[in-house]
Amino acid sequence: MDSKPDTFYAATAAPRAARPRLTLDVDTGVCVVGGGLAGLWIARALVKRGQDVVVLEAGRIGGGASGRSGGFCSAGFAQELGAIVARVGYHHARALYQLSREGVDHVRALIAEGSPGLDPVAGRLSVLRRDDESGIKRAADDLAEYFDHVMVVWPTERVRATLKTERYYQALHDADALSVNPLNLALALAAEVESGGGRIYEESAAIAADLDGVRKWVATGGARVRAHQIVFCGNAAIGPAFPELARCILPVATHIGVTAPLGDKLKEAIGYSGGISDTRRAFDYYRIVGDRLLWGGSMTTRLQRPRRLERSFAREILRIYPQLEGVSVEYAWTGVMGYAVHRMPQIGMLRPGVWIASAFGGQGINTTAMAGDLISSAIAENDDRWRLFIPFGLVWAGGALGRAAARVIYWSAAVRDWIDEKRAKRNERRRKEAADRAAEQARIERLSPAKSVETGAAAAEARKE
Repeated sequence: MDSKPDTFYAATAAPRAARPRLTLDVDTGVCVVGGGLAGLWIARALVKRGQDVVVLEAGRIGGGASGRSGGFCSAGFAQELGAIVARVGYHHARALYQLSREGVDHVRALIAEGSPGLDPVAGRLSVLRRDDESGIKRAADDLAEYFDHVMVVWPTERVRATLKTERYYQALHDADALSVNPLNLALALAAEVESGGGRIYEESAAIAADLDGVRKWVATGGARVRAHQIVFCGNAAIGPAFPELARCILPVATHIGVTAPLGDKLKEAIGYSGGISDTRRAFDYYRIVGDRLLWGGSMTTRLQRPRRLERSFAREILRIYPQLEGVSVEYAWTGVMGYAVHRMPQIGMLRPGVWIASAFGGQGINTTAMAGDLISSAIAENDDRWRLFIPFGLVWAGGALGRAAARVIYWSAAVRDWIDEKRAKRNERRRKEAADRAAEQARIERLSPAKSVETGAAAAEARKE
């Protein structure tokens, strides 16, 4: 009897081609290590440019973080724009942001080809869980003025009319963003790689590499791939083949749950079909999938799947949408992402013939597509746009101490978020009480002239008597 798939994506995946394990030595022009989204975008772009490509995947295509994510695709990076500007300057930051927008366009162009099961949905709402109308308007103005990206500010009234919860205030709407099924996206990319002549080997983990000389090689447990160019697209798990990269990756887990079908009450609670995320430091993100709710969040450096994860998601959903009482989570899983200390992707050439495209945790699907264009055009056409990422190179992630520090940072961020939210609710309650008192005072004042007339009439009548 077959076991239940471990993710909703796996349970609803498009047909998957059978792919062999590498058992014989092969020669190629470019060896891509890692069959996640970054590696597949790079391989696809290379075969389209006439390159001979081999992809090595330790597990199955899309089996890692790439096929287990929320599926969000929108401009920007995990690092805040203000921090990027402070590090590299305005013009450099503007060029990086434009590349992230082009990544969205690459994803949209693939969707237009009609690959099965991508289930694209347009739009993204970034909602506030604290009242900051001036701050969100300022952010929208800056994006429009300095980065040519127009987003629309939704006032609290519109947000709460669309998302039936009192936990949210204003929101920023990005009409250019979209969401897709990430596993089916990976499978579609793999199919295009193979149709273009590329070779993909699954269950073929890279365990060693010789990166010196003109002709390099990567070894698996069964054979070697000899290549002129090698692109490492893995994260911390790439360690045996490329320890230099593994030391610079902080593994971070996030969790995702998908509810059982909720019927009409889901759309009565959530009147927006695109992706939704809040802007807290430790944020939630979610979207409607058919008549189910996909919900993610809770970033941590503890990589094991928590116990009773389904119950935890159900409780979190009910904190925001109590009208979904009785919700049950049918699928719940953990995905381990790779983060760099600077919270930017690591993209570029490390030495002649050795490339990296890594640390895409929290960056969005579009950045993997962007990396595919940058690396492939660099290899095939000597395009040097990848140099824009030189300031965000390999930085040691701190090992066990770095993971412990990250836990403290995430925990303190959650505490600050909780304090901010409590303060916002307290201020909202005080404003409402003040408004109620003012309304009551106005009502009394409206009634006062009538009372004076009644009192005067009664006094006159008494004098007559």
